[in-house]
Amino acid sequence: MLSNTNGVEKLTGSLRSSMTPSALAQTRADMNTVQAMSDQLQAQTLPALPGALGMSPDAFNGYMGKNFPDVDNGVSQLNTILPKFQGLVGGLEMQAPNFRKADEIPTNFLPSTTVPFLFLIPGAALFLLAGSALVLGREKLARATLVVSAVVGIVFIVAPLVLSVPSKAKAVDDLTTAFGPVFTDQGAAAARADMDVIQNMSNQLQQQTLPALAGALDMNSTQFQGFMVQNYPAVATGVSQLNTILPRFQGLVSAIGENVGSFQKAASIPTAGTATTTLSWWFFAPGIILLAIGGIGIATPAVTRRAVTMQQDREKRQVLSTT
Repeated sequence: MLSNTNGVEKLTGSLRSSMTPSALAQTRADMNTVQAMSDQLQAQTLPALPGALGMSPDAFNGYMGKNFPDVDNGVSQLNTILPKFQGLVGGLEMQAPNFRKADEIPTNFLPSTTVPFLFLIPGAALFLLAGSALVLGREKLARATLVVSAVVGIVFIVAPLVLSVPSKAKAVDDLTTAFGPVFTDQGAAAARADMDVIQNMSNQLQQQTLPALAGALDMNSTQFQGFMVQNYPAVATGVSQLNTILPRFQGLVSAIGENVGSFQKAASIPTAGTATTTLSWWFFAPGIILLAIGGIGIATPAVTRRAVTMQQDREKRQVLSTT
């Protein structure tokens, strides 16, 4: 639990800024801009360029493949890569409420790393009290132990309900189910490979391809920009924002790769192979037992306990006398 909750804290700390409403709105706007650029680039811009350059479509494709392989490779994969990122962005938007609930375990003002101590501290206190009562044999100490046991039991039952632990635990399960395929070594590697394709395409498009096309059309950079804005506004807008948009997606992809291990630890709370919702019963079951034991012990009359003790002493003396 100590290791797993540390993983939760690292995971939520890395993704917290990406899951705010403003950050999610920006990510959605970025995704829409790139998608619109891709759609117009493939549907209008690239089909029109061969005619504008006086080339056949095959000659133009050969020209692009030979001179701008990163752009040619990126464009050919846009219809495969962008749906994956659309799914990722949609998943972030859908799971944002679950993330916020998971980020508030146990409360919104305590880190997740405090969860193990909610078991350790009461457990240690009860162990010391009960051990002292057994060793010293003092009735007042024994009754104090019973009272503390009953109080801890009540707290273990009531506190998870007050803190909405069952609801938060379900949110964790929903979150880990939704992003389980992404936060794996294979998923992170695939996201990184796709991001590299888009980044290489963007770099070559801006640094080499567009200047070359402007020269081939006998335009300077200003004229070419005006031509693109007038005829292909979605492409012009997308290209102008790539150097702002892609670093944000790079940060998201890097966060996925860096938190694969932390995600697996978070998915293993309370243990590997069990749903996080069982965490509630790690409080409820001991709480019920402690409350029952403490309540029964407190309700048992002291005189009855003394009578039992006296009977045990008599039995001991009889055994000693016969030996």
